[in-house]
Formats: sequence, structure tokens, C-alpha cells
Amino acid sequence: MSGKTQLFKNLKNFRLITFDVTDTLLRFRYPPPIQYAKTATELGVKNINQEQLNECLRKEIKAMAIAHPNFGRSTNLGWQQWWIQLVKNVFRHVKPNIPPEQLDMLAETLLREYRTKEYWSFMEGSVELVQKIRDADKFVGIISNFDPSLSTVLREMEIEHLFDFILTSYEAGAQKPDAKIFSIPLERCNIKPNEALHIGNMYEIDYVGAKNSGWSSLLISQDSNKYENVEVMHVYASIKDVINALENKDIKW
Repeated sequence: MSGKTQLFKNLKNFRLITFDVTDTLLRFRYPPPIQYAKTATELGVKNINQEQLNECLRKEIKAMAIAHPNFGRSTNLGWQQWWIQLVKNVFRHVKPNIPPEQLDMLAETLLREYRTKEYWSFMEGSVELVQKIRDADKFVGIISNFDPSLSTVLREMEIEHLFDFILTSYEAGAQKPDAKIFSIPLERCNIKPNEALHIGNMYEIDYVGAKNSGWSSLLISQDSNKYENVEVMHVYASIKDVINALENKDIKW
């Protein structure tokens, strides 16, 4: 049996296949703390304590998610101000004496540049897998905990056209693993949960969220051995491994 035939067989019961984005299809060119420091240095904010920046960014993302969930949608802050406030809060802790105009420029630059291809790269095999699924005549979509700029990012990376829809948590008004965000594509495409498959890299958010919503799911994780509740044929270390499995194995759903 050819690889294409086997892939068609493995996916025959599905009409819709969706993907997470960050660390599933795309990844940051540099880890955010490194990129924040790099951009700050380019804008004249120097001698940054990288360890302190790492810790501040981690804490501030958690704090902002609590105070203004879903990139500020829940509190009407708005996603642009959410990111600007986050950046300013981080650098106020790291560089307390940074001039306000320099802080404004840094926040606005990071907000803008993270929507360009300069700050992103592809996970190996991601475009190949999406194209193979499209060739199998399936609906293909995105379900991502992301702000509304995701379409811009995908357009910059020249893959927006590969998807029938792009659903962000901001648009949905709910974040994965909430079942609400998984229900919206089903309604749009008139598809039953057992006809849908979601592929992502986060166990609770992607795999469990999809399964609890009645979907099938594939998990991409290099820590595959630690997930006792995931079928061995439903977790893979990379997208390349997913392609290999779809084309060469009988996957039981």
C-alpha cells in the first residue's frame, strides 16, 4: 500500500482536521525572553539582566492572563493594549529608569514585529503535513489560543491560504481546552465531533481538550513516555513522525 493510500485510509473517518499553531506548525525564531532582550538592545536599551528578564516575562504573562484573560477580551482591554502593557510591565521591572518614550517604542516595536516572518519559523514538516491533508480532500483549520493577529502571521509566513478557517480564542470568546472553542468549527462546517481530528503540542490544552469535546486527537510531544492516558499511536515526537505514521501504519482511533 502506498503512503498516500495509507494516509487516506487513516483519515477516512474524518471530514475536519485542525491544528494548533505555536510549537505545532510554527515556532518563535528565538525564545521570547531572548528576542525581547535582542530587540531592546537594538533600540538602545542595553545591559539587560537576561535571567531577570526571563523570570519577569514568565510572571507577567501569568499575571496578565489572570487580570485580563484571553488577551484582554474578557475585560475589554483589547489585545494590542494587552501586549503593550505586558511589555511595559516587564521592562519597568528589569530597567526601572528606562525613559517613557523608549519604553513606548520598545512595546510598539515588539507588538508590530511579532506579526512578521522575521520573528517566526516553521516546525519541520508542518507545511508538508497540512498539504497532504488538504490533498486528502479534508476541511483544514486552525484552533489556537491567540490574539486576532494570527491571520496576519500566517499570511506573512505564506500559509494562510492553506486553511479553510482560522479560529482564535479571542474570536471564539473561549480558550482551549474549553469545549466551546471546539464546537464552533463543527457548527460552521456542519460536522459531528467524531468526524473531527485536532493536532497540537499541549497535553491538557490540545489533546485532552479535543478528546473531552468528542474529537479524536494527536499529540506532538518529545515527552511522549510520560503520558500514560494517551494511546501510543496518538503521540509523536515530531510532525515528521506524524507523517510517517499516517503513511505507514494502521492508526486505531
